[in-house]
Amino acid sequence: MKKFRLQFRKPEGLLGSIAGKLMANVGTEKNEWTIRLLNIQKDDTVLEIGFGPGIGIEFTSKIIQDGKIVGIDYSEKMLQQARKRNKDGIKKGKVELILTDVQDLPPFNLPFDKVFSINSIIFWKDPVKTLMDIRALMKENAVIAITIQPFTNGATEDTAKQIGMEITNYLEKAGYTNIKMELKNMNPVAVFMAH
Repeated sequence: MKKFRLQFRKPEGLLGSIAGKLMANVGTEKNEWTIRLLNIQKDDTVLEIGFGPGIGIEFTSKIIQDGKIVGIDYSEKMLQQARKRNKDGIKKGKVELILTDVQDLPPFNLPFDKVFSINSIIFWKDPVKTLMDIRALMKENAVIAITIQPFTNGATEDTAKQIGMEITNYLEKAGYTNIKMELKNMNPVAVFMAH
């Protein structure tokens, strides 16, 4: 069981494929909620960190007409699933998927209007430094959303709130301001977002 749980950090091989399909099945509502609260516009440039099977990329690419969505993930298996799911957006030039670790961000040719990450920050080695690096890639009035739904044994709404407070603290230390917190009841446990 522990071996399978590790697949949600960096999906690989057959177990990674299964983990990706599971993320796609249970992640739809989380992705839609996050993207709706970000209020993405048709000409926005957007960055998703830890795109997994590409659900958030797919939703965002349906909104964007004149902008672009760039996604990064460090799992080859997730890159394959996301490419397959987003082949039309890639063909049209609206979607770009990059295999890289968030701790080693590539140079981007465009500043971002919106940035989001779902269930990824818990795996970052140095969240404050990483959030500072991300902030350097954003436009002056850009918005970031960090969403988390805890899946640890015995997780409750309080667990989500505690992790959310940690994330809010990371954002403040990284220099973000006007941080809002949102909580949404979902199964099996509430989802928290700081933005």
